[in-house]
Amino acid sequence: MDAARILIVEDERITAEDLHDILAGLGYSVTGVVSSGAEALELTERERPDLVMMDVHIQGELDGIETARLLRQRFDIPVIYLTAHADQETLGRAKIAEPLGYIVKPFQEAELQASIEMALHKQATDRERKEKERRLITTLSALGQGVISLDREAKVTYMNPAAEYWTGWKLREAAGAGVEEVFRLFQGANRTPAGYAVRQALEGGVLTELEGGYVLLSRSGAETAITGSASPIRDHHGAPNGAVILFASAAENRMAATAIQPPGAPEAFDFVTESPAMKQIVSFSRRVARSEVSTILLEGESGVGKDVLAKLIHYCSQRREHPFLAINCAAIPETLLESELFGYEKGAFTDARAQKKGILELATGGTVLLDEIGEMPLPIQAKLLRVLEEQSFRRLGGTRDILVDLRVITATNRDLKSAMEQGRFRLDLYYRLNVIQIQIPPLRERREDILPLVHHFIQSYNRKFRRSIRGVAPEAVELMLAHNWPGNVRELRNMVERAMVLEEGELLQPDNLKIPTSGAAVQIATQTAAAAAAPNLAGMSLEGAEKALLLQALERSGWNQTRAAQLLSISRDTLRYRMKKFKLVAAEE
Repeated sequence: MDAARILIVEDERITAEDLHDILAGLGYSVTGVVSSGAEALELTERERPDLVMMDVHIQGELDGIETARLLRQRFDIPVIYLTAHADQETLGRAKIAEPLGYIVKPFQEAELQASIEMALHKQATDRERKEKERRLITTLSALGQGVISLDREAKVTYMNPAAEYWTGWKLREAAGAGVEEVFRLFQGANRTPAGYAVRQALEGGVLTELEGGYVLLSRSGAETAITGSASPIRDHHGAPNGAVILFASAAENRMAATAIQPPGAPEAFDFVTESPAMKQIVSFSRRVARSEVSTILLEGESGVGKDVLAKLIHYCSQRREHPFLAINCAAIPETLLESELFGYEKGAFTDARAQKKGILELATGGTVLLDEIGEMPLPIQAKLLRVLEEQSFRRLGGTRDILVDLRVITATNRDLKSAMEQGRFRLDLYYRLNVIQIQIPPLRERREDILPLVHHFIQSYNRKFRRSIRGVAPEAVELMLAHNWPGNVRELRNMVERAMVLEEGELLQPDNLKIPTSGAAVQIATQTAAAAAAPNLAGMSLEGAEKALLLQALERSGWNQTRAAQLLSISRDTLRYRMKKFKLVAAEE
C-alpha cells in the first residue's frame, strides 16, 4: 500500500519541521508544509493529499477552522487539528468542519501515529459507505416501480423518481412529511381512505399487499390504479423500525397519463426534467406562452426537445384550442416549401389543378413551428418577414391578401448570427424572430434528466407495446450516465424504444440498449435486483436494506425460492447464497 500523503499547515517553523521529521520517520509522505490557509487550499487543489494536519490558530485571513471547513467542502479532505491549548470555545468552533482528530501540543509520536491511522481508516470507511449508497440510489433511480421509504414515525425518508412521478411530490418536499400526506391511498368505488394498509406494515410489522382496487391520488389530483406492497423494516432486535412501499400503476388502468394534460394535448406535451436550468426554461416558457408575443426563437442542438417545448408553449397559451402545425424547412425543396407555407391558387403552376391552403392559413388563431429555420431559402425568408410584420400574405398565383392571426415559433440548431455574416440569413428577419430567445441545453449538460426521461419513455412504450418493463438494469444505468448523448433526447428515446421491442425480461439490459462506450470496461458491483431495493436514510445499512427486501420477496412468494428469485431478477443460486448469508430459512426447512 502506498504511504499516506499528508499536508502540514503550521505557521510555527520549528513545530512544522519537527512534525515533518516525525511523519517522515513514521513512513508517511509529506506533500508540503505551508503556513497559511490560502496556501493550504492552493496546494490541496494541486496535490490532493490524503490528510491535512492543521494548526487551529494559524495567522492570516483564514484561520485553521475556516480553512478546514473549506477543505472539507471543496475537496472532501479530512483534517486533524493541532493546538497548544484546547479551550471549550475553540473546540466548539472546530467541530463545524467535522475534524477526524484533535491533538494537543506537544504531541507524542505514538499518539500522532494512532490519530493519523484512525483518521485515515474512518475516511476510507466513510467513502466506501457513500459509494455503496450512491450505487444503491442509482439502482433505485432506474426503476419503473415506485419506492418510498419510511421511518418508524411513518415519515418519508426517501422516494425514487418513479414514486415522485406517480405521487407528484419531489423528495426534497416530501422528506419528513407524513406518509398519508404524500402517498394518498384510497380503495373501492367510493374512494375510502386506505392509509391503514401502510400503517399495518409499519405498526403491525407484517407485509401488506396492495392488491384489488387501490387508487393513488397524486398531488395534482390525478388518480392512478396501483398494485404493490408495504413491507416492514426491522432493527437489529427484530422490532419494526420503518417500512418500504413498492408500487406501480396497474396494467389495466393508466389514468395518470391523461389526467395531468390539458384537453386535446398530445402525449408528447409532457416536458420531463429534473434539471434546475431546464426547469427555469420551462417556467419561463409557460410565462411567455401566456403573453401576447408573436415570435419565439428556440435554439439548441438537434434532438434536445425544441419541438416538445414548442408544443408546451402552444398548449399553455390562449391559442391551445386552435391548431398547432409544424414544418421542417430543411426537409422540403424550396419550390415545395413555398407552396406548403403559403398555399396556391388554381392554375398557379402546371400541377395546380385546385386551390390549396398553406400551413400559415390553416393554423390561423394557433401556432406554427418552423423547424430548422436556418435552412429556409432567402426568397422565402423575405415573404415570411412580411407575414410577421403585417400578419398577411398571398397564396402563390393569388392577388388577394389573406389576414392571419398567428404565433410563429422558429427553431434552429445552427448559429444564425454566423449565417447572417455569410449572407445566408436576413438580418431583418433574425431580429424579428428574436423577440424572445430560448436556448435549450444539450442532454450531456443536464444528466439529472437522463433517468427521469428513461422512466417516462418506458411508461409510454409500455402502453404502446403492451409491455410491462419495470426499469433499467443497474449495468445499463451506469452506461447511460456515462454516455455523451450526441443525439440528445431523440437518441435516448430511440434507444429505449428499440430495447423495449427486443427485451424479454423485466429490466432493459445493456445488450438491447446498445449504448456506445468509450472502450473502457464498465464494472457494476450491484448483485441484488433493483426491483427489490430501498434505502432507509434513517440509519439502515446496505446489508439491512438487502436483507429486508430479500425477506419481502420470500414472503410475497410464500417462500417459493424460484418465484422469489424471479421477483428479484436474480438467479436461484444467488438467492440461496444470500439466504444463507442472512440466515433466512423457511419454517419447513
